[in-house]
Parts: sequence; C-alpha cells; structure tokens
Amino acid sequence: MRDLIFLGCDVGGTKTLAVLSDEEGNILAVYKGHGANYQVVGKENALKNLKGVINGVLERAGKNLEDVDFAFFGYAGADFEYEMKIVRKILEKLGFKSFDFDNDGRIALRSGTFNDVGIMVSCGTGSISYASDGKRVNRIGGLSFSLGERLGSHYIASLVTSAVVRAKDGRDDWTLLVDEVEKEIGPVETLLRYDYEGGDISEIVKKVNQILFKCAEDGDTVSLRIFNEIVIEVKKIVDAHRKTLNFTPPIRLILEGSFFKNAPLLLIKMIESAVGREYKITIPKHDPVIGAVLFAMEHSGFQITEELYTRLVENYLKEVKG
Repeated sequence: MRDLIFLGCDVGGTKTLAVLSDEEGNILAVYKGHGANYQVVGKENALKNLKGVINGVLERAGKNLEDVDFAFFGYAGADFEYEMKIVRKILEKLGFKSFDFDNDGRIALRSGTFNDVGIMVSCGTGSISYASDGKRVNRIGGLSFSLGERLGSHYIASLVTSAVVRAKDGRDDWTLLVDEVEKEIGPVETLLRYDYEGGDISEIVKKVNQILFKCAEDGDTVSLRIFNEIVIEVKKIVDAHRKTLNFTPPIRLILEGSFFKNAPLLLIKMIESAVGREYKITIPKHDPVIGAVLFAMEHSGFQITEELYTRLVENYLKEVKG
C-alpha cells in the first residue's frame, strides 16, 4: 500500500510556493513560481500560474496530479464570501480529486504550532492576525490602512520616511534616520513620485526598515518610538483575541512575516515584555506553506502529533536550505 501524498500551496500576489509531502512528513518536492492571487494578476493568469506551479512541483517529485490525495491552498485575498466563490472556481479547474483552501493568514497560524493553538500576528508586506484556542478561530485585520491596519512593512517604512520629513522641517525631533535614510535612498521627498506614477517600492521599503533596525539598536529616540508603536499594536491585537477566545497559559505567540523575521532581538524583547509572562514567542524559521500541508493531512484524517510536525518542519528546512 502506497503512502498518501499531500500538497500544500501558499498563493500570493508576487509568488506562489508549493510543497509535496508524504504522510510521514518526508518532503518530496518544493517549487516556487509566479504569484496567482487573481486580484493582482487576473483570473486567467491566476489559473495559468497555479497550473505552472502545480506541474512544477509534481514534475520535480516524479508524480502525477492523480497521485495527490489532498491539496490545500492558503490564498491571499480570500477574505469575503464573494472572493471565496471566485477562488473556489479557479481551484476547481486544477483537477484535484480532493482540495480545500483558506486565507493565507490561516495557514500562517497553522504552521506555527503543532496543535493549531495560539495567536499569530503577521507583519510582511501587509499584516493579518489569526488565533485559535483549539475550539474556535478568530481573525483580526488583513484589510488596509483605511480599514484599521497599523502593521506591515510598507506602513512601518512610511512611519520612518514621515519621521525624516518632520525632523527636517522642524515639526518633530531630530533623528539619526535623516542622515541614514537619505544616504541610502536620497532625499525622501523624491518618493512622492511613487504616489503619482506608481511603481514597485519593495526594495526601498526593505532598505528603509533595515535602517530603522540599525538606528533603534543605536539608541535613536525616534526609531525607538516607532518600535514602541509596533509593540503597542501587537499587544492590542493579542488583547483583542483574548477577549474572544479562551487560552490556557503559556500561550504561543507566533510572529510571522518578513519584518519580524528580520527584526533585531531588541524589538522582539520589547514585544515579549509588553505582552507579559503568559506568552511564549515563536518566530518560525520555516515558511507558512507548511500550514497548508498540515491542513491537507488533517483533511485526510491524520492527527498531527508533535513528532510529525517537527519532522515535517525539519525536512522542509533541509530541503530549502540544501
């Protein structure tokens, strides 16, 4: 009797990551391809790009579509019922015998703990938070700045550039950020062109936030204020989940996303201090796509043990680093 095969897929706007695993947690293949969020690339390109990623991971593993017992997708932008219907129609065209999906933030929570109990706060390009107490799941955010978001690397970079302009014109305190940011990207006022002309500013955002990390570690007061704003927002999210769900301490707090994964220990320690002793902070080294694999296993009737979870994560890290 053959081992069951599971596919997990993390579908984003800029990239899509697929992982093929067996029931023992052995990684059969990993494949990264183009983004397939239909809101970014359109429905036709979403399907085309998804097929490319699926074919890529299957070919790399020497498997066929029919070999996959269950596929699970974490899909960026799957927020409301009408979006869920669109995503389902796209995924149905892939031809899997069994599949399901959820928002990509949901798989980020699932990937961070073997038993799916804890609070996940993500700070990547944008932000979203999911929490589960083992009985109920709660979601907070994941929409836009105008609809309440106060995290995300782009938003945080805007706090930095705002601080630079306000320091230069005297509205706020002087900060090391002025010299460090403008030495790296030039006068911040030139960024105004992106408001009118558009364009990809992801590299600028990355550079600006790296400078924020450095200046905060150097003791810059304004940079530390920005760190404090981040800490306050994380605590507000955590406290909001606690009002809805029932947890037994210690509570796993999963900090997910590129911003947290690259942040200095100083910021993590500040968050740790703010949330208190009831929480145990985890910053996963692996990608959220592992959560999609775990959901695929669970939909097939598998109970995820800590041993299976650990083996799956370790095998994935070996695969992507090897």
